Amino acid sequence: LEIEAFDGKKKIILNSTAPVLDKHGKVEAAIVVNLDITELKRVEDEMLRLATAIEQAGEMVLVTDAAGVIQYVNPAFERITGYSREEALGRTPRILKSGEHDNAFYREMWQTLLDGKIWRSRLVNRRKDGTLFNEEATISPVRDASGRIANFVAVKRDITAEIRILQEKRI
Repeated sequence: LEIEAFDGKKKIILNSTAPVLDKHGKVEAAIVVNLDITELKRVEDEMLRLATAIEQAGEMVLVTDAAGVIQYVNPAFERITGYSREEALGRTPRILKSGEHDNAFYREMWQTLLDGKIWRSRLVNRRKDGTLFNEEATISPVRDASGRIANFVAVKRDITAEIRILQEKRI
C-alpha cells in the first residue's frame, strides 16, 4: 500500500491483517502488521531500470564469473555473435576466439583484469557462422562486498563497418 506517513512523506508498506476470534468464532479484534518497504521498492525499481537498459542496449554486454564462465549475455550479444543466450551461458568467451591474437595478448588482458584494473582494446572475434568481426571492448572487474573479484563485465561494440570504411579510404 502507498500511504502518507505522519511526517507527510509517502511510504510504501506491506500490510498484513489477521482477525482475532473469540471462543464463539466471532471477530473481537484484529492484528495489523505494517512493514515499511519504501527503500526496498526504490532499490527494486532501480534494478529493474538497470536490467531493462542493459537488455535494450545496442552494445554487447557479457557478464562472467571470476573464472571467466559466462553468466549473462544481452540480446545485442545474441544478435551480433549469432550465439543464443542458451548456447553462451556456462561457456567462456573463447567461443568467439578468432585466432587473430596470440597468447601474450590474452595473458596481458587477464593480468590487467586480475590486478583489478579495467582492460580496453580492440579484438577480432568470430561469429557462430564463422565470419570475423571487429569489436571495441571494455572489460571491468566487479568486486563483491569483501573486495574480492567476483565477476567481470564486458561492454563490447561491433566496429566492423567502421574498420571496413577506414580500410576502403586507404585504398
